[in-house]
Amino acid sequence: MPPIKITPPPYVPRSNEYRVPCATAPALFFPPDRQELPKEYAERVAAAKEVCSGCAIRSTCGAWAREHREWGIWGGRTEAEHAYRPTSRRHIARTEAAAA
Repeated sequence: MPPIKITPPPYVPRSNEYRVPCATAPALFFPPDRQELPKEYAERVAAAKEVCSGCAIRSTCGAWAREHREWGIWGGRTEAEHAYRPTSRRHIARTEAAAA
């Protein structure tokens, strides 16, 4: 499987002055193609939130994700914390199975 690559949304500054921290560890922000154990899920989400904690565009990122119903960790929050269901049905099934 090819590595995950995050393409920042259009609001992210396009310069070398600021690089979004999530670009250094994109696999933290999205579930793997296999079902995660609850402990794995909790550890991955905690690590992603830590990366987001120092980001200068965190609130803008979260707002963009809510507006576009993105799946994964955006702005340091999960879909459930943003209070929406993602648009990807495959991800919804994996998320519900992991939470059970």
